[in-house]
Amino acid sequence: MISATELYKGAVLNIDKELYIVVVVQHLVASGRIGAMTRVKLRNIKTGAIIEKAFKQDEKFEDVELTKKEASYLYEDGENCYFMDSETYEQFSIQKHRLGKGGNFLVAGMKVNALYEGEKFVTVELPPTVNLRIKSTAPPMRGEQSGSVEKEAILENNFKILVPLFIKENDLIKIDTLTGEYIERVQEE
Repeated sequence: MISATELYKGAVLNIDKELYIVVVVQHLVASGRIGAMTRVKLRNIKTGAIIEKAFKQDEKFEDVELTKKEASYLYEDGENCYFMDSETYEQFSIQKHRLGKGGNFLVAGMKVNALYEGEKFVTVELPPTVNLRIKSTAPPMRGEQSGSVEKEAILENNFKILVPLFIKENDLIKIDTLTGEYIERVQEE
C-alpha cells in the first residue's frame, strides 16, 4: 500500500480494479479547515484517458509493480502502434488511443519502455519529452518574438502542432508527450 503523501510520477495504482499511472503529482499544503491534499493526474492504462483527482494525505492505494523492458517503435497502421522488444525481438501492438497524445509523436526506431504485469503486456511508457524536426511551416515572422502568438507546423512524422512564430523549417523542437505542446527549440551541436 502507498499513501497519498508517497505518490510520485510514474507510480502505478490499482483504483477500483483499474490500473492508473501517475503522470503529474502536486502536494498541497494545508490551509484553514481543509487539510493537506495531494492532487494528481492519472492515465488509465487500459483506455489512455487522463483524469484529475485530489486525495487526502491519509488515503492509501494498492501500488502495482510493473516490469519495464526496452522496446523500439516500429510503425502504425492507423489504429494500432507496433513495437519490438529490444532483447527478444518479439513484436507486439497497442491501440494508438491508449497512448494518449504521446502516440502522435512516435518516430520509427524511438526507444520506449514496454510495461508488464508479471508476464502480461500492459502498456507502453513514452519518454516525457521528444525532439522532432519541423518538416514544414510558414516562414519565420519578424517583430513578434515573445512566443505568445503561434502558427501551425508539420513535424517529421506528419503530425501538426502549434509553434511560436520564430520557428522555421528543419528546426529541431522539444515536445511534451503528455500535453502535446511545444516546449522549446533544441540547439543542435
